[in-house]
Amino acid sequence: MPGAVAPGRLRVRSSSALYYDLPVYQDTYHLILKVFELTREFPREYKYTLGQDMKRDGLVLVRSIYRANKAKEKR
Repeated sequence: MPGAVAPGRLRVRSSSALYYDLPVYQDTYHLILKVFELTREFPREYKYTLGQDMKRDGLVLVRSIYRANKAKEKR
């Protein structure tokens, strides 16, 4: 039977939101998409320096939000 719970075990649902439901994650994700779109049109001398730094920093933000939410769930 799908979704059945073994006797003596309770199904516990986390009260915290999943990371991708958080407004800060969604805003950051949209920001990264915009950064990728805009850096595509950068002049060559900036595309591989400033453009790469902007992309990397945006991805670091997303990872940080994920990790913070994951750490909060463990408590």
